[in-house]
Amino acid sequence: MKRTILAVLVSLFFVAFRQTDRDNTRSEQTADKIFINAKVLTIDADNSLAQSVAIGQGKILAVGSNADVLKLKAKNTQVVDLKGKTLIPGFIDGHSHFMGLGQTRNANLSPPPMGTVRNIKDIVAVLTKFKKDNDIKDGEWISAFGYDTDQLEEHRHPEKSDLDQAFPDNPVVLTHASGHMVVANSLALKLSSIDQTTKDPDGGTIVRKKGSQEPTGLLQESAARLVKRAEARKLTLEEKFEQLKQQQQLYASVGITTAQDGLSSLESVELLKKAAEAKVLYIDIISLPYYLFLDKLIADKSYQFGTYDAHLKLGGFKVTADGSPQGKTAFFSKPYLTEVPGCNHDECTGFANVTQEVLNKVIVTGIKNSIQPYVHCNGDATVDMYIKAIENANLQTGISAAAHRPVVIHSQFVRPDQLDKYKQLGLVPSFFTNHTFFWGDVHVKNLGKERAFFSSPLKSAIKRGITFTNHTDFGITPISQLFLLGSSVNRLSRTNVVIGPDERVTVAEGLRAITINGAYQYFEEKNKGSIEKGKLADLVILSDDPTSIDPLKIKDIQVLETIKEGKTIYVKNTSKK
Repeated sequence: MKRTILAVLVSLFFVAFRQTDRDNTRSEQTADKIFINAKVLTIDADNSLAQSVAIGQGKILAVGSNADVLKLKAKNTQVVDLKGKTLIPGFIDGHSHFMGLGQTRNANLSPPPMGTVRNIKDIVAVLTKFKKDNDIKDGEWISAFGYDTDQLEEHRHPEKSDLDQAFPDNPVVLTHASGHMVVANSLALKLSSIDQTTKDPDGGTIVRKKGSQEPTGLLQESAARLVKRAEARKLTLEEKFEQLKQQQQLYASVGITTAQDGLSSLESVELLKKAAEAKVLYIDIISLPYYLFLDKLIADKSYQFGTYDAHLKLGGFKVTADGSPQGKTAFFSKPYLTEVPGCNHDECTGFANVTQEVLNKVIVTGIKNSIQPYVHCNGDATVDMYIKAIENANLQTGISAAAHRPVVIHSQFVRPDQLDKYKQLGLVPSFFTNHTFFWGDVHVKNLGKERAFFSSPLKSAIKRGITFTNHTDFGITPISQLFLLGSSVNRLSRTNVVIGPDERVTVAEGLRAITINGAYQYFEEKNKGSIEKGKLADLVILSDDPTSIDPLKIKDIQVLETIKEGKTIYVKNTSKK
């Protein structure tokens, strides 16, 4: 009798267990939201197209036809009819400067289409208006950004003498569009103790008047850091958090769901950590601390590399190995073809910002500690240095650096033989095709057609089977992934010259660079970068399909909605939300 009762109880238990299991399975397969009648660009391995996507609990549950995906519809499922609009994976930022907050405190000296400055007279006018509008008193600093030598009618850098008459009682500092040099007026130089006796710092140049040691006001690379700056008003932690929220909204408004801070100061790392702890971050932020305090972060066990904590990940470390090609401070194996400020001989090739010894050492440190290296290399001579550092690390550590996917930030003027080395060593180039528009004409003049046309050689990388990303380097160029996509497909300069027609890519190839390849760069391809079952529901709804629109109109496509892990974080017109 006891055995019979026990058998019945066991049987009932298993029936109940199976029913609960079925209920749980049904619950897991129930969609929170289903998008129907969409043009879904999945960006999977086959670039498949689909009609419908179901999401639930922050992940993608199904991708396919309306009929198939609607099987996951339950009573509380929200069904959204996209009426033919395009659905793509969230954009993954290959490289930008997320923590470049508060640029409104600086005057904008950018040329069209980002600004209005066309000549040095315009610079003075903008600064004069900025001083008046912001009630800047005599004695207070005036800061500006974005002047572009090659777009000025004078085709030269401003000098201190251009600024002194209008601003005799204000220290003035202008930052070049590349971010790699500044111009200071006489008062700013005096307050910074920079004069004819000041020596050039390592990795930098104080440009001087010809035939003398008197500074012109132009300070390149590390020399720019000699200039004192205005002490910014100290913000409360709440105000800093508010800036972070606004910056996230800016990135979300262009469809970015994973962003990069491409050179994090220690202060930025600490702020981001506090923001993560306070649950302020709602898009994923990849922070790349500057290499000079890498050892400090390694020693501090409260910081961990390679893992997310509340949307923050220390993704690797950053080295800026050279400068700007349009600013003529990028390091090349062959000389520039035009005059280089601060260079007084005929073979002006730019210069490296670090020595080979320093680069070798930091790469070995990164590889030994399983931390991904990110090195800024614009000129091919700097790429040579990075390749040597990787080969040295492989030899010194006995570890293949390829496992850590070393990233070559910009990699603009890589040579064909260096691309072969990328493939051999597992390097991941993060190209910068926006340059073809903003400075393509300038590169032809400064470097010659052959080098200029091979800048950011996406198609050549594809032919070699190299996985690469593409980026805006915001705030050097606009934070628009669709403008970036258009630049990779069209490669049109400001004067409508195609800069390297053989390096143009298809729209699908360009999209992969800013979605699934971005996920690969960050070791996240299993969770992000494509619309596939089981991945995070990081999605973007576009006004048009970039694969079927006129390629010249790709830049005009609008981001209508951005979704992070199933949650809408941006809607273009909130009144229709």
